[in-house]
Amino acid sequence: MVNLIKRYFLFLLLLLSVFSAANAEVITLPTECTQTDYYITIEGYDQAMIESTLSGTDWDVSAPVVTGISDGVIYVSSESDLARILSPQVARSQTYASVFPSGLVRTSVPTVVYHGYLQQESGTSDTFQDTYLYVNNTELVKAYSLMYKSCYTSYDGGRGQIYLNDVIWGASASGNPGSVKLFEFSVLPLNSVVHWDVDERWDWGADAYATVVIFGNGANNGTFEGSYVTRFTMTEYDYAAMAIKLYTEPGATILVDNTEIGVSDNAGLFDGEVPKGTHKLSIEKEGFWTYSENIDFQNDTELYIPLSPKNAIFQISKEFSGNIYPNSISTLSMDITPIKNAYAAKLRISGVEVNKVYYQTHEIPKAADGSYILGDVTSTQNIEIEFKTPSSWGEKTFAVEISATDIEGTAYTNLETIDYEVLELPFLLEMPETFGIGLNDITLTDQSGTAYSVLMVVYDSEGIETWSSSTNLLEYCDYTFEIPIDDAGDYTLELNAKSGTVKTYYSIEIIEPVTLITEELTANPGKVATVKFKISNPTSNVKYYTAELTCPFLNESINKTFSIAPETVDKTVDMSFEVPEELELENYQLSLKIYDPNKLEPIYSGNVVLTISTESIIFASVPGGNTTLVLLAAAILLIGGTFAALRLKK
Repeated sequence: MVNLIKRYFLFLLLLLSVFSAANAEVITLPTECTQTDYYITIEGYDQAMIESTLSGTDWDVSAPVVTGISDGVIYVSSESDLARILSPQVARSQTYASVFPSGLVRTSVPTVVYHGYLQQESGTSDTFQDTYLYVNNTELVKAYSLMYKSCYTSYDGGRGQIYLNDVIWGASASGNPGSVKLFEFSVLPLNSVVHWDVDERWDWGADAYATVVIFGNGANNGTFEGSYVTRFTMTEYDYAAMAIKLYTEPGATILVDNTEIGVSDNAGLFDGEVPKGTHKLSIEKEGFWTYSENIDFQNDTELYIPLSPKNAIFQISKEFSGNIYPNSISTLSMDITPIKNAYAAKLRISGVEVNKVYYQTHEIPKAADGSYILGDVTSTQNIEIEFKTPSSWGEKTFAVEISATDIEGTAYTNLETIDYEVLELPFLLEMPETFGIGLNDITLTDQSGTAYSVLMVVYDSEGIETWSSSTNLLEYCDYTFEIPIDDAGDYTLELNAKSGTVKTYYSIEIIEPVTLITEELTANPGKVATVKFKISNPTSNVKYYTAELTCPFLNESINKTFSIAPETVDKTVDMSFEVPEELELENYQLSLKIYDPNKLEPIYSGNVVLTISTESIIFASVPGGNTTLVLLAAAILLIGGTFAALRLKK
């Protein structure tokens, strides 16, 4: 293959030398190489062959300015020179070709080269067939054109012409036996038509050759199609483009390898193409720090790159982990990149309930002033903010502020507004107004029209699982979980659906509803004894309860039904009974149970110790059987009796 290519080049050099003319122009190769931003790379050829090919080519009236050759790379002076070196016409040869074969040339900018060919048979008149190139470009692109004509006879006064959207772009000079005309760059509007024709004064046979070189912002910037395919030979240079969708500041200039490729629109969107491979992406806008980073574009890419204003010291990128639902824990991940070394950096978060903050993968505490200390930041660092989501769904926002100073002590502040959306749960959740000791019902009804698994877990205040249950919730169906709570305390209900992609949390506070006042009771046989307890109603509704006191010496339990007004704290309830005569034992254990009519199990169970006393009446039926109180009461009665006797004696 290499030998075949070399033979091709030798033949090309010979052909070029045969058709050289007096007005030929050749390239002058410099002795030293000066690198520029405009170059082509020739693969598989040594320095000597490249130099001989270039210097042996007839460039007609204008040769490209070459600034040097190094390691298979040909550097030229300008964009026009790059277009010229890609579109040489062989003078008066009635042929056309690029200097180097297609497939072996790489260009420094996206480039497509088209060659057009027009022909008139000898002895005919006005028979040139016009040729068109339809450029269905999706963005504004630049084009460069060259036209050459060659006549079969010595007489000719005609010229070749080129039009852009029916407006003449340029024409070759009239002359005999031929001439070349170079046209400068022109911007091609969207969906342009390039049209070549010849002057009607060409009365004898002739050929015309035209080249257009399109410099685009991406691979071909769409499709390029000639009306007469056989009359076009397309040389596609080794260029592949990746689509890029970039979200940044409105009106920002987008550059790839320091070459502008476009400007973001009023919404901050730039939708275009970049060359495949690793390239330096830069974004510039007045009043903002310039963003610049090398990015490997191997696939179509979507980027979110907000610019930092000049009064900020960090460039910040942020994203959320997964969907966000009500009453959940979500995580915001932020990468902060210092534009210059930042010192004494602090983080503040407002407008949301923060759960934890991680910096450099470690949890950091909140300082006394409410900030989180980051310290000195000299390279890109990651911050993760865990926060509690609100109970309602919709668009939400909170603020993150990062302050720091540079080495000169100049203060900077990044103030980021964090917008996020809380999604509606795929199910309707019906929960009790308040949770209580015993069974608590929670009903889920699907609203999404799909079946999925649901897992419900209850954790105590120490994070220990106390209960869990799961089900497969069918589309538009409901299911009721019965959650048992054995003791008062703080609990967390975790609800997972759709394999954990939907997660929400609810806090459960179980307050002990009943407090027993009378734990011990002393009473005389035949007298009335009273058991007292306190009960609360934190709900907004009237609550009804039944108290049941069971005494081992009575045939039936003592029952009392009572009500409690909404939001009542510690209402005292009495339950009285008469102590039977002639009881055999001195102590008895009474059982007190309190029932909610909506629950099967009692909301409270407790015991009262009853002591039977055989002392006189003044010692009888004293609640709690407190001996000190009994003696104190006896002393008061004794003193009162003494004073009464003294009065009578007088």
